[in-house]
Amino acid sequence: MMNCPENPEETWPASPAIAPGRLVLTWGAREMEVTEKRASLTVGREETNGIVITSGKVSRVHARIEYRNGHFSLIDQSSNGTYIADSGGTRYKVSRETHVLMGNGLISFGIDPASGQAQGVRYCVAP
Repeated sequence: MMNCPENPEETWPASPAIAPGRLVLTWGAREMEVTEKRASLTVGREETNGIVITSGKVSRVHARIEYRNGHFSLIDQSSNGTYIADSGGTRYKVSRETHVLMGNGLISFGIDPASGQAQGVRYCVAP
């Protein structure tokens, strides 16, 4: 498994000199990568998604994560939105829009992680 900093003070650089090499997504005991060669995956309730999350708050195809234009982008396609908490403690709600993922943090699909009920996916943008 990828060693991503757990401590917010140990973050990856916000503006790397070169494009990031991969985005590592970890949930439970599973891990998946998005790279320039494997440039897209979907997240949702349906079994056909790359990441399947079984929750009533998660849409059938909730979001797409893509490598494009040298960045990793999360594109929310859901009714309930996607929540992102980065390693610096900043939280975002993405609703039918795109958010560029940098550094590392937690993504929660359909449920605000502050509620304590979220099934999160950890992310880490690595060189």
